Amino acid sequence: MRLNLATGLLLTVPLTAVQASRSVPRQVPPSGLEAVGSTQDFFLRTLLTESADYGNLTSCRNSTGPFKVGIVGAGAAGLYSAILLQSLGIDYEILELTERIGGRIYTYRFDETAWNNSKPGEPDYYNYYDVGAMRFPGMPWMDRVIGTQNTSIVSYVNSHVTEEADKIRMIPYIFQANNTFRLFNDKLILNQETPSAQNFGVLTSEGGDIPAGTFSTLSPGQVFDEAISDLIAALEADFDTGFNKLMEYDQLSVRQYLLNRNFTGPEIEWIETINDATGHYDDMSLSQAALEQWIFDSAPLSSWQAVDGGMDRMTYGMTKILKNSVITSKRVTAIRPGAGTSLDVVINGTEVRNYAHVINTVPLGVMQMMDLTELKLDYTKRLAIRKLSYDPAGKIGMTFKSRWWESLTLPFVGGQSFSDLPIRRCVYPSYGLNTTDAAGAMIASYTWGQDSSRLGAYYEAPESRAHIINATLRELARMNNVTEDFLNEQFVEAHLYNWYAHEASIGAFALFSPGQFSTLMPALLQPAADGKLHFAGEALSSGHAWIIGALNSAYRSVAEVLAVESRSDLLTQLVQTWGEIDEVDMGWYS
Repeated sequence: MRLNLATGLLLTVPLTAVQASRSVPRQVPPSGLEAVGSTQDFFLRTLLTESADYGNLTSCRNSTGPFKVGIVGAGAAGLYSAILLQSLGIDYEILELTERIGGRIYTYRFDETAWNNSKPGEPDYYNYYDVGAMRFPGMPWMDRVIGTQNTSIVSYVNSHVTEEADKIRMIPYIFQANNTFRLFNDKLILNQETPSAQNFGVLTSEGGDIPAGTFSTLSPGQVFDEAISDLIAALEADFDTGFNKLMEYDQLSVRQYLLNRNFTGPEIEWIETINDATGHYDDMSLSQAALEQWIFDSAPLSSWQAVDGGMDRMTYGMTKILKNSVITSKRVTAIRPGAGTSLDVVINGTEVRNYAHVINTVPLGVMQMMDLTELKLDYTKRLAIRKLSYDPAGKIGMTFKSRWWESLTLPFVGGQSFSDLPIRRCVYPSYGLNTTDAAGAMIASYTWGQDSSRLGAYYEAPESRAHIINATLRELARMNNVTEDFLNEQFVEAHLYNWYAHEASIGAFALFSPGQFSTLMPALLQPAADGKLHFAGEALSSGHAWIIGALNSAYRSVAEVLAVESRSDLLTQLVQTWGEIDEVDMGWYS
């Protein structure tokens, strides 16, 4: 155990000799900007030193019998775990609850048959929307996913699939576009105008609660950037060192931090209203908010990318290069000790499969419903599984007869529009831009936090479907300065999805509350069950809500497997083949 001097709280992370001797943090740029040899060598030396008692596992015995790893969940973390294991010559098996592979990478196609019969560049190919992950910021931190090196997922899949159609095709993602809209306080302005309190009529002289002055003329995004600029600068200088600096503030919510910086209550409400979801500044830790802001600030708008044809082309490509197929419709109901040092995975309460190790990649809300009693998890792990926070989020996809937004008086392609209406924001497609008569599919509503909890209540009940679709069309018309009659005439079909309402997700993505990075997450960054149960998924990383977080957690879990098995040769091969990940995502932070 060690004491976190910033918070005064005990963290259940072992202090190794390597960590204790590291009195001066590494002063190097984030991964991708440094000389590969020196940092990779340092990472490997640290990993090999740690592996002797990795995660306090000095009493663990090596596996007896066949060395096979069971992977629970076929999302990005599960599939990537399999790719890494396969590259190291280790056998594996992937068990997936549903019939759909991909987890929170999910593309919905309004006409699946027409899509299957189309090809890139044809109108029907673009009649989809991404229900889950949908974009990548172009920054070195994302290199493991979309980088140009041979071992990024995009490069690796594309170099290993045999059919051209199975390759992952990246396209520019238009994050922001002029002539899109902002509608707040019933006042509509163009996105290129400053979204200030003054421009939206919320001054005290107009019945609002923001006094006239400097703050009232500024963009809330600019204000928030400046308020956390020192934290962002630290992350940009060196991610691992910057993350440790964040931990000094991890006990604070965003609201508490801004109050400490002498912002008033009304100012904080206004910043949240423009920048984020309702309630996030109370629920979200400052650490979480700073990490998100760093990502959006660090990636130039011109660098963002998406996958042509839908994000599930990425997970589809990953499955195409796996030798072992994903086994679907397998509900894991329990994990318990097996013969010797192995683990038994129980499926549907009856079927039992045995593995030397298990990497559990499912969201923690799903894991919580598995019977892990016989594994005798310690209290900190059980608490973390129960308490680490996931955010609600939902999307309403709609397809129209045409891409009407590209034919307005002030037309635009791509980008987003924002509002304080219940639907909050809409997202226009960045795909099919050079295709004549491309399908008019878009995200009509994208909500998080309390906004999603409230709107999502209408998604599942059949009797509410017509109401929520009509309400969405009404508010989408208001947000885009067109008539409701016009949109009703254009409307073809809608698809609604609430991530908290589905048993395979029980939440959209991890969004940690104050203190959870420093006091709860570390417990799950080390194995359980004598080193045989490993925890992965985007929640157990620094990259919440991003595919990179899932991949990094998978890398850590595979490294744990190798360390417990005392396979320093394969640990070396892992690092030499796949590079290193941030020390934070190995759990090496304080």
